[in-house]
Amino acid sequence: MKKVLFFIAMGFSAYATAQTATDALRYSYIRPGGTARFMGVGGAFTALGADFGALSQNPAGIALYRTSEFVLTPSLRFAATDAALPGEPSLRDEKSSFNLDNAGLIFHSKPRGGKWTTVNVGLGFNRQSDFSQAIFYQGNGNGTITNGYFDEANAVLANGGTEDDFDPFGTQLAWDANALYADQNGYLSYDFIGDPQARINRLQTATTRGGVNEMLFSIGGNYAEKLMVGMTLGVPILRYEQETDYTESDPTDAVPFFDDLRQTNYLNTDGVGFDVKMGFIYHITQMFRLGASFHTPTWYSLTDNYSSTFSYSYTDGNGSVDGETIFSPDGVFDYRLRTPWRANVGGAVVVGKNGFVSADVEWVDYSSSRYNFDPNAPNSGFALQEREVNNQIQRNYRTATNLRFGAEWALDNFRLRGGANLLGRPSADETGFDTAITGGVGVRVEGFYIDLGYRHFVSDGALTAYNGAPVASLDNRNNEFLLTFGFKF
Repeated sequence: MKKVLFFIAMGFSAYATAQTATDALRYSYIRPGGTARFMGVGGAFTALGADFGALSQNPAGIALYRTSEFVLTPSLRFAATDAALPGEPSLRDEKSSFNLDNAGLIFHSKPRGGKWTTVNVGLGFNRQSDFSQAIFYQGNGNGTITNGYFDEANAVLANGGTEDDFDPFGTQLAWDANALYADQNGYLSYDFIGDPQARINRLQTATTRGGVNEMLFSIGGNYAEKLMVGMTLGVPILRYEQETDYTESDPTDAVPFFDDLRQTNYLNTDGVGFDVKMGFIYHITQMFRLGASFHTPTWYSLTDNYSSTFSYSYTDGNGSVDGETIFSPDGVFDYRLRTPWRANVGGAVVVGKNGFVSADVEWVDYSSSRYNFDPNAPNSGFALQEREVNNQIQRNYRTATNLRFGAEWALDNFRLRGGANLLGRPSADETGFDTAITGGVGVRVEGFYIDLGYRHFVSDGALTAYNGAPVASLDNRNNEFLLTFGFKF
């Protein structure tokens, strides 16, 4: 999934790293967890029910509960990423994370009289995304991050500004660290001015953490054991943290004076959203079942907190200078994001008490995400940037189709599960699918059950340290384990 899993534009300011088309896609591309059973069958639950994980997919499934229930799902994830610059060896970095993927209560009721056989209510949360990842690469490449700072500083000065007008999260740091300076004639200069595409060594580490947990309230009813309907009010809580550490060095003295530089960026995004999911399940017979659901966009209110540091070392006629680390101010930015709508249809064949086979199709229009950069002051100075990034979203992304397949086999109290996902790539210039293989086992006894679910997810991507930098290719492998405890009452 190119440019989806991870793309950092350290750019020419930490402020510019957020609110990009790639960020919008990150918060729109979900890989749900929830319960171990839901994950074990590949999430193919649109035509099925009686599983808390399905309430974030097709809430009509709540109508199939026959008892009240409490469910709890801890999880463990291992992310491994191989990264390589062009012509350089691939390097692997790994990150693990422990989370709570699910906790919820189902309250079951049976109305007296009439054809409504159940009316059930659910409260809790399901984890919808996990952002844990670590990336590392090292190698040689042409160019330097200071090229951008030099160009930006020249543009400011050409328009009548001074160094006080430099971007405090990028160019100002480079100026204060002496990566940019005035030459003997008073003109702006830097060490790469004679060879801006010099081949130097570079190294970058990037670590992300966080995720999206959807708090939910669901209600659904079963009409005459034929038609199940349901609705979920979702409140996704988002947290995304990104730390990058980028260095350049010149061990072969390709650039006079320059020794090394280091830039770090920190970004923390927090926010809360709101969405609605509606769906139905229809039993053609007890064996053959159809389901469909529609998810409104999620309307997020988000806040970015960000900062940067920069240091620069060089050797001149007076000897070596180990530059001190320059710190940016702390930045804060509030904005809104609307993610895409989703539609699901699915079918299932239920073979009595022996198990089932199911399949789902999901459509997601990734090109429909939209930012609002200044919700409290429309038509402000952010209007141009907002329009540009929203146009990028429309150009870069498209409607994607996701396919989910799953099966469960039951033998007395034992359950064996398997599934697969083919996830359409959102980028407009790509075809094909990212893939996931799932599986699981479970044991059910009176009043209690325990399930173990597993997912192996494979994708690719790209990482760049700044605009115009050499691009590192990424090969991602994620292994996820969920353990669900359920209590019926």
